[in-house]
Amino acid sequence: MDCLNLHLEKPTYHYLEQICNAQLNTFPFENISKLLYFKDHHYNNFEIPSFELFTKNFNKYNFGGTCYTLNSNLLVLLRGIGFDCYHVMLGEEHMGIIVKIDNERFYIDCGAAAPFFKPVRFENFKNISFFGKDEVFILPEEPQRDRYKYVRYTNGIQSGKTWHFDSRKEAKVRDFHDVIERSNKPNAPFMTILRCQLYQTRKQRSVSLVNNKFGIRYSNGETSVKTLSSSEEIRAVVSEEFMLPKLPIKDAIDVLKTLNIDIFAQSTN
Repeated sequence: MDCLNLHLEKPTYHYLEQICNAQLNTFPFENISKLLYFKDHHYNNFEIPSFELFTKNFNKYNFGGTCYTLNSNLLVLLRGIGFDCYHVMLGEEHMGIIVKIDNERFYIDCGAAAPFFKPVRFENFKNISFFGKDEVFILPEEPQRDRYKYVRYTNGIQSGKTWHFDSRKEAKVRDFHDVIERSNKPNAPFMTILRCQLYQTRKQRSVSLVNNKFGIRYSNGETSVKTLSSSEEIRAVVSEEFMLPKLPIKDAIDVLKTLNIDIFAQSTN
C-alpha cells in the first residue's frame, strides 16, 4: 500500500473507495511501458508484469500501464489484503473487476482512464461515474441473467464501444491471452500512438497526452489542449504537469519510430 499512501484496513466499501481513488491518482494509464516491454521482448509479445515487477517499475520508471497491467495487478493487491473479487470480461476484450462485499457485487475499473473513483453499485441501480463531461454508465441489460452493459460518453457523444458483460461469470487472466496477444501486435491501437493520462483530483483536473497533444480536462467540464513540438517539450510536460519525471518518454517515441509512427506528423483531436 506504500505506493498508494494508504494504511492497511479491513476490506470494506469505504476502504475500497479509498483504494480506487488513490489508484487513479497514482498510476498513470499509459502505453510508454507497453512500448518498452515490447522492445525488451525483441518486438514480440510480452507477459503482464508480476505484482512485484509492476510496483518496482512504478518506483523506478513511474510506469502504470493499460487495462490488463493495471487491473490484473489491482486484483492481486485486493486479494492480498482480504477482498473477495474476480475479473470479469467486458465486450470480449476489456478486463474489469467485480468485488463482493456483504453479498453485493460492485464493479471497479482502474484500467480504462475512466472516472471510476468509487465502486459502482450496479446490480440494483442505474449507475453513472463521471468527471466533467466524461461519463460512464453501467446499465442493466438482462439483470435477471446478470447481464449488464458499459457505455461511455464524452461531451455527450458515445466514446468507444458498448461493452456487454455477465457480472457473475468469473474470468481468469489466461482467458484474456488471445486479446492480449492481439493488443501487442504492431498495428494495435496502443502500439501506434503515445498515450498517457492521470487524474489529479486535488487539482480538480485530469491530464492527458495523445501523441504531441497535451490536454487538461477540469471537473467543471472545461478543457484545454496544447500542441507540443518536440520530444523534449513532451518530456517536460510529463515531468512538470503529470509529476512523472522518471517516465522514459523519449525511449517510447524511439520505439514508435521503429514502427514507422511519427507522433508529430499525426493529426490528433
